[in-house]
Amino acid sequence: MKLFISLLTLSTLLFAEITLPQNFKTDFHQTITNDKGKVIKYTGSVVFKNLEQTFDTASGKENLYTRSLFKWSYTSPTQKEVCTDGTQLIVVDHDLEQISNYMVDDSINLKEILSVAKKISNVDYTATYKDIEYLISLDEKEQLEYIVYVDNLDNSVKIIFKNMNYNIIVNEDVLTCNAPQDYDVIKG
Repeated sequence: MKLFISLLTLSTLLFAEITLPQNFKTDFHQTITNDKGKVIKYTGSVVFKNLEQTFDTASGKENLYTRSLFKWSYTSPTQKEVCTDGTQLIVVDHDLEQISNYMVDDSINLKEILSVAKKISNVDYTATYKDIEYLISLDEKEQLEYIVYVDNLDNSVKIIFKNMNYNIIVNEDVLTCNAPQDYDVIKG
């Protein structure tokens, strides 16, 4: 599960000095190598939307609230969906017929992540957050190409993005996990 929390942190991290759109859709290839050299490869797609909402306070003042919504749809070697609304993380494992619900770690500090991100070349950035260092690389169009990091379980993770589509229209219903009612539910 820590991998999914890392992915959430990573999704938040993507905005560190990198000009990303309000939304995007892309395919991904993810490789995870553990400290014994065992490799697991995943493929799928991810959809992201940065949602801005305005709320009125009791004093009549408007506050702008931004949430980052995403959905990772794994297609190989397992069928899995990972979705968040910025507060709750939902993992639907279709192979296990299981739904897991987790609260997103409140200590993720986007401003802190943004303030420590550093450009190290024309296309590469690094950021260290909670003792994890991330390498983020952009392609020639300045779009996200890949992300590399070592998670807190000492797994080396590389996520390569292909067929990136920036600034597409993303309906919020596309970001919802398909959670059949007959699946087992686990609260994290």
